[in-house]
Amino acid sequence: MGSENLADSKNSNFDCSTRNNVKRANFTCIIENISNYEIIFKPCGRRISNELYSNSYRESNKLCPGCRVKKSKIKDSHTFNFELDSNIKLSLDVYINAHDPGSKDYVSLFLRFNEFSCLKILALCKFSVSRIDGKEEYKSVVGLEKFDANKKSFLKSKLLPGNRLTIFFEIFYLCDNINTYGLSNATPIEETLNMFLVDMSRMLNSSRYCDCMIIVGNQKIKVHKCILDARSEVFHSMLKYKLTGFQEDIIEMSEFRLEVVKEMVNYIYTGKSPRIDEMAIEMVEIAEKYKLEGLKLIATESLLNSLNVVNVCEYLEKSDIYSAEILKEFAIRYIYLNGKEVVKSENWSRIVFCYPLLMARIFDVMVNID
Repeated sequence: MGSENLADSKNSNFDCSTRNNVKRANFTCIIENISNYEIIFKPCGRRISNELYSNSYRESNKLCPGCRVKKSKIKDSHTFNFELDSNIKLSLDVYINAHDPGSKDYVSLFLRFNEFSCLKILALCKFSVSRIDGKEEYKSVVGLEKFDANKKSFLKSKLLPGNRLTIFFEIFYLCDNINTYGLSNATPIEETLNMFLVDMSRMLNSSRYCDCMIIVGNQKIKVHKCILDARSEVFHSMLKYKLTGFQEDIIEMSEFRLEVVKEMVNYIYTGKSPRIDEMAIEMVEIAEKYKLEGLKLIATESLLNSLNVVNVCEYLEKSDIYSAEILKEFAIRYIYLNGKEVVKSENWSRIVFCYPLLMARIFDVMVNID
């Protein structure tokens, strides 16, 4: 590759097979002649309008004319563009020079989802730099990120010696199945929805017209049978023969903590769970028991955001017990990307000896038949 075409080498391998809609893709990005990118721009530092240019030299509109021309001739980054499928486009920005004061002597990578038709994307990414012999070095795994139109994922990988930079990039991603097509920014749905949720919350807190009671230990939560019936098929089955009665019905939930039950009831009325991060595993359990799929998704997203080497085996086990398929699939892929670290954790042996089907799924991902 000639010096006139420094950074447009890109190979990809896109696997369209899916399991629970989790997709996989991997790419190789090559930048030749890195030395051409290593010239550090330094502004002259002249004062204009009582402002030092050097304090904000990355903003071209604040540079003097001479510095502006000088900076325009210096290459310090390159953007690789990818198309995962017909509806998803992303880009990887590679900065060779320091992108901020804390990234000196590092390569900075910015991953952006530029176009997608779904509401949001959950992504698990691995970046690594290749040595001269082709072996991966400086592997870095980005935990589960939720990308919306303004979300960026940032990490740093050390620059290897030599005049070529080869970056391997592997991504597992899940698209939300809610399509935003047809909803314009001018649609006043959010304000109306918020007013409705406030009214529902007021209805729960007032206890007016309550005709049912949830008992947790010696604590009572007054609720409305019609709300429970509409929101949960389990509650519907429990209450369908009692909806015409005038007596106050009682539902006992001794197997869950009071705080967990209150959070579930709050979700049933408002669709929100403000304390989900404090009790996410318990919320997955109670959501599974009462078939509250929306609550399970909220709890799953909370657990994905906190996924790490220490807790991934526990999360995988819970996902199998409570049928949290999205959590299971991402936990399996997280183990695949962090295998050397995960096998040293305390809970790994439990997965190996007690969950042979999960081990089989991990193997499927390892050999790329997922």
